[in-house]
Amino acid sequence: MRTIILLSLCCSLLLFATSQAEDAIIGHGAARYRVDMNWAKADPAVAPVINSHAMAEGRDGRIYLVTDHPKNDFIVFEKDGRYVRSISCNLGGGHGLEIFESGGVEYLLHIDCGWHFAAEGWNPKASQGRVTLLTAEGKVVRQFPTPAEMGIEDGKFMPCDAAYTPAGTLLIADGYGSNFIYEFTLEGKLLKKWGGPTKDSANLSNAHGISIDTMSDSQRPLVWIPSRSQSQLKAFTLDGTYVETIDLPGAFAGQLVFHDDKIYTAVCWSKENGTGKKLNQSGFVIVMDRKTKRVISAPGGSEPVYIDGKLQPMHQSQNVFKHCHDLYVDTLGDIYVGEWNADRRYPSKLSLVK
Repeated sequence: MRTIILLSLCCSLLLFATSQAEDAIIGHGAARYRVDMNWAKADPAVAPVINSHAMAEGRDGRIYLVTDHPKNDFIVFEKDGRYVRSISCNLGGGHGLEIFESGGVEYLLHIDCGWHFAAEGWNPKASQGRVTLLTAEGKVVRQFPTPAEMGIEDGKFMPCDAAYTPAGTLLIADGYGSNFIYEFTLEGKLLKKWGGPTKDSANLSNAHGISIDTMSDSQRPLVWIPSRSQSQLKAFTLDGTYVETIDLPGAFAGQLVFHDDKIYTAVCWSKENGTGKKLNQSGFVIVMDRKTKRVISAPGGSEPVYIDGKLQPMHQSQNVFKHCHDLYVDTLGDIYVGEWNADRRYPSKLSLVK
């Protein structure tokens, strides 16, 4: 009887915690959000995920999620979370995606990071990654050559993310491999290689994302790359010249999303009290002012504090997320959050509190 009572109590506490997270308003200042952990209305038997890695919006106004479950490569949702369809081309290893138009055609770029999962369990196997160009309907256009196939010996190719440039080329961040940035034409021709591990401020360590800010300075677009292992965000010109670094002490963040006057990024892990050991299941979201590059809100995390102009170490302060891997921000300023290693759950939604 005592065991039954204890189990019942545990279940009640779990349901209470879930309810609390679901109803929570998180964040700081003018960037506070209402949590909807059940935004995605998909059936795991029909459209399963292992990791909800990255999201983007198509010109149809729908949210495209890249997954690494062998049954599907992309899952498409309406903005209200309704499941629309899956795209499966047996690509595997889905980690990053880019949606863009060229010549009036909408394309999906699938980034296979090289970590491949079976349908069940958690035992990923590392292999060469691959970049694949598809139409929005899911037809494979071409697979890009790996550095090894081009005779470049940079070690194992395990790309994390990609960005479509104003010149109509693609920048590929090899964040789990060499940490170099490869620039390709859409036809798969390598134009340039830059970045990588260095001994100066330009050093990239776990270049986990890549984004281009074309609005802050139209004369000089900047390529922003998280050097996640260093808890830093680094800016470069389009040709790879280092510009500046933003420190995010205590936080291990990924790709940046630029929207209106703000910058957003997902934190996969944080440190205990911001300075201690790296903690499992300790993610949150960061919102920054686009002009000043200062953190103004950290939904799920500690309130941002600056002393003498320096951001103080940050950490998870609310048990809402496990590992925030990537995010997307819609026209209303609402955030869709995908998580890694989060018990195969679908993305959640943070609705901006007006």
